[in-house]
Amino acid sequence: MTTYPYGLKENPYPSSPTPTEQDAKILGGTRHQEAKDAIVSCISDLYRKVSRRNSTDDDFRLITVVQDVGSGKTHLALHIKTLKTRQDISTSYVDLSTISPKTNEGIYNAIIEGFGKEIFAELRERLLWQICERAQKGDMLARKVIGYGFVDRLKGTTMKQKTEDIVYDKKPILKEHLATYLQFNHSSHESTVLKNIILRESDRITNLDELHGRLEAIAKFSHDLLGKVILFELDEFDSNEATLEFIKSLINAHIPASVLLLITTPSVYLDVQRVNPSVFDRLEKANYKIDLAGANSIDELIEIAIEYIKEADKTERFNKKEQQELAAKIRVLCDEFPEFRNVRSIINILNHAVEVASRMGELEISEAVIDETIKQTYPGLKIKGSIMEVPISEFIKIKRTSGTTQNQVKQAVSNLINYAHEMGNVSKSNKPNPSFDAVYSDPFGNKIGVTVVMDSNHTKNFETISNVVKSSAFVDKLVILTNTSIPQSGQATIVNVDKSKVIDLLYFNNKYTERKLEEPETEKIRMLAKTICVI
Repeated sequence: MTTYPYGLKENPYPSSPTPTEQDAKILGGTRHQEAKDAIVSCISDLYRKVSRRNSTDDDFRLITVVQDVGSGKTHLALHIKTLKTRQDISTSYVDLSTISPKTNEGIYNAIIEGFGKEIFAELRERLLWQICERAQKGDMLARKVIGYGFVDRLKGTTMKQKTEDIVYDKKPILKEHLATYLQFNHSSHESTVLKNIILRESDRITNLDELHGRLEAIAKFSHDLLGKVILFELDEFDSNEATLEFIKSLINAHIPASVLLLITTPSVYLDVQRVNPSVFDRLEKANYKIDLAGANSIDELIEIAIEYIKEADKTERFNKKEQQELAAKIRVLCDEFPEFRNVRSIINILNHAVEVASRMGELEISEAVIDETIKQTYPGLKIKGSIMEVPISEFIKIKRTSGTTQNQVKQAVSNLINYAHEMGNVSKSNKPNPSFDAVYSDPFGNKIGVTVVMDSNHTKNFETISNVVKSSAFVDKLVILTNTSIPQSGQATIVNVDKSKVIDLLYFNNKYTERKLEEPETEKIRMLAKTICVI
C-alpha cells in the first residue's frame, strides 16, 4: 500500500493542469474565501427576492471576476458550482475558450452541457407530474399526452400509473399530443425547451433571439418548478467582437431569476474597453466586481496549500507545527522563484513533492524532497546568481534558519579567509584588530582589513561605515562588505553583498564547519572569495 507524507492515504493535490469539479471542492485562501462569500451573498440576495413571487427582468444580477492567469478564478467558479450545501442554485459552467467557432448554437449547447444532467432530469419529472395533475383535473390535452383514455378507465389504470410509466421510461410519451399541449399552454421558446427536456432531445438554435428565449425559459421553469435561481458562469471570455456582442446581448436580456458571472484577465478587460466601450460600460456597472488582487500573494498561496492537506488529513497528524514548517518552506520557495507565485504552479509542485516524498519514504515534505522534486520537474531551475551552485534543499534550510545575518556573514567571511590561508592564497594574522572583522596579508605582503556591515537598519550602516573608514590607515587596503548601497570611497573598497552572495557564504560556512568541503568545490570557493575581494 502506498504511503504518503503526514500520514495521508492519498495525494491531496490535484494533478490536472487545469481545475476539475472534483479538485474544486476544496477552496483555501482568504481572498478566495472572500470572493466566494461575495458571490454566494449575491445569489442568496436574489433568491430571497424571488422565492415567494414570480421573477421579472429586474431579478437579474451581473458579477465579474478579473485577475491574472493561474490566480484561481476557474477554481473559484467550479467551487461555487459544486456547493452541495446550497439547494437554491443551478449552475452552468462554460469555458468559452473551448468553443470554436462561437456560434449561437455552439454557445447554447455548451451552456446546456454545463448544467449537467441532474437539473434536466429533475425538471423532466416535475413537468410530467404537472401534466398528470392537469389531466386529473380534466385537461383533455394533458390526458392525451400521457395516453390516458376510455380503455384505461375500464381496466382501472390510473393517470398516476400512466405517468409513472413515462417517468421511468416504461412507456413512451405521445409526441404529437405533447406538441399540441405545449403550444397551447406555453410560448414558442418555452414549448421548445419543455419538449427538449421531456423527450431528451435538442432543437437547433439559429439566432440570438432563440438563444435568449430558451435560456429565459430554463430560468423560468427552474424557478417555478424547482425553486432555484440560475447561475451562468462564463469563463475565459475574450475581446473578440463576436464574443463581446454575445456578452452584451446576454446582459441586455436580463434573464429573470438568474446571475451571470463573467471571468477574465486584466489584459482582456482593458482590451474590452478599447474594442467595445459599450460592453465595458456594462461590465463596470456589474452588481459585484470581484478583483482577486492578492490571490497570488505568498500568504494566500500558503493558506491554499495547507488547506488541501488539512482536508485530506483524517488522523490530525498534520498539526500546527507541521503546518508552520511547510508554510516556511513554501515561503522560501516563492520568495526565490517567481515561477511558483501563482495558485496553479504551487499546487503543481506540491503534487509532485507529495509523490516524491512517498517514493523516498519521507514522513513530510522536507527540504530534500523539494530539492529532488525540482530536479525532476524543473531540471534547469537554480538559485539565481549562486556561484557555489547551492542545492535548493540547502537554500531552503539556510533561509529558514538564518537569524542575525550580519553575525553569520562575519563568521562565514572569517572562515573563508581561514580556508584561503589553508590553501596558501593568503596569510591570516594571528593578532585580532578590534577595528576589523578579519585581517590578513595577500601574497605581496599587503595588509588587508575586512569589515562586514550588514545591519537591517541602513542609516545605522552609513554611520558604522563612516567610523570604519577612519581606521583605514591601519591597513594597506580596507574591504567593507555591506548590504547598503553607498558610493565607492577612495579609502575603502565597498563590496555590495546581495542575497545570492549571502547564501553562498552561509552555504560555504556550513560545509566548512562541518568539514564536508570536497575538491571540486575549491574553484567555486576561490571565485566566491574573488567576488567579495577577499583574494
